[in-house]
Amino acid sequence: MPGLNEAILNLSDLIDKVFGETISKTDLRDLTRQQVNYLRVIFRMGNPTLSELAKELKLTRPTVTVMVDKLVEKGYVKRIKSDNDRRSMYLHIDNKGTRISVLREIASKRLIDKIGEGLNETEINILSELLKKLLLRHDYLFKKIERT
Repeated sequence: MPGLNEAILNLSDLIDKVFGETISKTDLRDLTRQQVNYLRVIFRMGNPTLSELAKELKLTRPTVTVMVDKLVEKGYVKRIKSDNDRRSMYLHIDNKGTRISVLREIASKRLIDKIGEGLNETEINILSELLKKLLLRHDYLFKKIERT
């Protein structure tokens, strides 16, 4: 499947490029790609603890702590102590950090426009249906990959 491999790598590069260009035009350009990924995961998880975030990212807690410390320092994330257990700290996306989801939407629209420039309506419909089919199998595919 060399053709599929190359196509996916190229698509991944295009996604990274469009998202990077979108961020570079804002005051969030000080974020690394990895920091953007952390913000997206924290946002998606909805105020996780460090341990929950580490588990989700399949990383050690000390590794995650280093990155979260940088995000706190830059003003993207806040640590909030639990009202129930003062030993527990939850990660909250700060106002500055919430902009990442808006930028993701903008980048997504730019990507759609770029892809649409090279395809006719029939090809766009075919691509859309293939992506839907792939995403429906998403859980199955990734569980299979994790076992390998």
